[in-house]
Amino acid sequence: MKIVVHFLFLIALAFTPFTANAVVVNFDNVAAGSNLVGNLLIGSGVSFTTGTIPNAVAVGDTITLSSPDPHFDIFGNVDAISPPNFAVAHSGGFNDLLISFTLPVTFVSVTSDDSPQEAADVIRLLALAPTGSPNQFMVLALDSKSDNAVSAPANLLSVTLGGPSFSFALFQTTTEQEGFDDLTFVPVPEPATLLLLLSGLGGLAALRHTRRQIS
Repeated sequence: MKIVVHFLFLIALAFTPFTANAVVVNFDNVAAGSNLVGNLLIGSGVSFTTGTIPNAVAVGDTITLSSPDPHFDIFGNVDAISPPNFAVAHSGGFNDLLISFTLPVTFVSVTSDDSPQEAADVIRLLALAPTGSPNQFMVLALDSKSDNAVSAPANLLSVTLGGPSFSFALFQTTTEQEGFDDLTFVPVPEPATLLLLLSGLGGLAALRHTRRQIS
């Protein structure tokens, strides 16, 4: 009877959508500094590349990341949403920050740094798919906000796709350097996880069949 119950449980689990836990990177576990190597936080499932894309961008556009530099900066000051640190593109100015995920994701959000003195300028978060050409991507989704917002939801940028996952996002500035904190993303479970489940189902089915033959 226990075998049957476990078997039915795993069948139900197999047809239940897999949802991985959200990962939050607040940049507080590393020392603030400039010209930091882009894969510094690869253990958290993410790496960074500084570059630039055109200011005018829309869903469906094909964009190219110019002057890619596998570095980024971390600022340590009171403008962080979760003090003391937040992330920025290397060398400031009009640079944008490409975010690469170790596993494909279905959701990404960032919170813009808290600096109420600045003028209202456009910032964006883009979900991207590589085209196959070097440093070239298609825009799958985007969210635009103003960088002078200091409270939610106005300072929260997020992109999500209900169907296909994506492995790249980009934090875009349009007029001046801007940073973000509390990078949050939801990775898709690895195929090995699904394979393990299917193996369990197969094993239980075989065990049940064997017990029937013995009895």
